[in-house]
Amino acid sequence: MTDRVASTEQTASKTWYLGIDGGGSHCRVMLQDHTGLLLGEGFGGPANPVYGTEQAIQSILTATDEALLRAGLTPADKNQLIVGAGLAGLHLPLMQQAMQQWQHPFKALYLTTDLHVAATGAHQGLDGAVIILGTGFSSLAAHQGQLTQIGGYGFPINATCSGAWFGLEAVKAVLLDADGVGLSTKLTSILLKDKTATALAEQYMNASATDYAKLAPLVFELADLGDNVCLSFIQHGAAFINQVIRKLLTTQVSRVSMIGSISERIKPWLDPQLSVCINPAFSSPEQGAILFARQSHQAALRVAKEN
Repeated sequence: MTDRVASTEQTASKTWYLGIDGGGSHCRVMLQDHTGLLLGEGFGGPANPVYGTEQAIQSILTATDEALLRAGLTPADKNQLIVGAGLAGLHLPLMQQAMQQWQHPFKALYLTTDLHVAATGAHQGLDGAVIILGTGFSSLAAHQGQLTQIGGYGFPINATCSGAWFGLEAVKAVLLDADGVGLSTKLTSILLKDKTATALAEQYMNASATDYAKLAPLVFELADLGDNVCLSFIQHGAAFINQVIRKLLTTQVSRVSMIGSISERIKPWLDPQLSVCINPAFSSPEQGAILFARQSHQAALRVAKEN
């Protein structure tokens, strides 16, 4: 997916590339020069357009400005950037359309999914699979040009083992325990420390995936202390990821990487026979986004030259 490309190309020495990894909880960006030298990094808020296009755009701009300032540049230099952006939610046509309509301030902007840039970074553009377990869940296998995606449909309908899913399960368990029809859990005394069950329900009735994901660390902390309800969530989530890995391996990929805040937490709970298939990512999603930007811009320039 591409957006507008400048009609004239800068000299290589003045070409800057920005890689964006935008998820449901945060946006990370990386700024490099044409040699691959890291110039600066930035951080912003949620950048999944499903939860608000304007919020996603603002998060991108905030993170970009921070990276520019760290590089000794100014926000006005955004018009010199060739940008690759991998955003959660862009597998949905409506979200693609919304972001394509953005009158961005960059020299060039190339849009794709967070899955795509994560896989590109994890395997440096070679075949492989990636599982993202952050605020949400999604996975992708790339083998000989064929892409196989599992999940990515969004919270709450398709987010098992994600941060948001753990948070939602925690709230549900507390409300059942409070009503006396669920299993006892230490979550109850913590989440109802200063509020009633009704107040808790009201607090999370219209909460975002990001809000729910903030409860995920608590689930793992209590599981480590032996809370059976929290342990059951982790076991359920791990069983699901085992199934995902098995499916990805049927595509004949030889490398699988796991990325996201929940990934390291869940790895010890996976089937040992499947854990050996998991390899560290070669590079970050932001670096994958820069590689995507380079390849996309070169292709766009070739097309422009031919025309």
